[in-house]
Amino acid sequence: MRVVFDTNVLIANALKDGFTRELLNLAITGTIDLLTSEPIISELEGKLKTKFSWEELRLKQYINTIREIALVIEPKEKITVIKTDPNDNKILECAVAGKANLIVSADSDLIKLKSFQGIGIVHPKTLSWTFPEYFKKNKS
Repeated sequence: MRVVFDTNVLIANALKDGFTRELLNLAITGTIDLLTSEPIISELEGKLKTKFSWEELRLKQYINTIREIALVIEPKEKITVIKTDPNDNKILECAVAGKANLIVSADSDLIKLKSFQGIGIVHPKTLSWTFPEYFKKNKS
């Protein structure tokens, strides 16, 4: 499955343990193909630096990790579907260019769409019951 994580999911992963770590582990283990783009990486880097005051070394390590586990897509098509926050369109652009199956986002403008050009859009909290096969707990 080809998946785009919105910047808010990547930020949540960077800031705390929890479900978003489990999501990123799906990409690390190759269970899903994580897609991203330079505009998403740039936004992620900017927010972690300015809003969360991350030091340069920590920031570079996290960004490098994302680059290593994700396929960096170069969107060709400009999309202007979301008018209230045009910045969110970069997520759609990446998903379309990367032929994603799914977008995972906590952004209400994206969630309201439910899907875009056949690409599902789900909140991280609904992901585990939408696709339970990816989140089965090992019972040892």
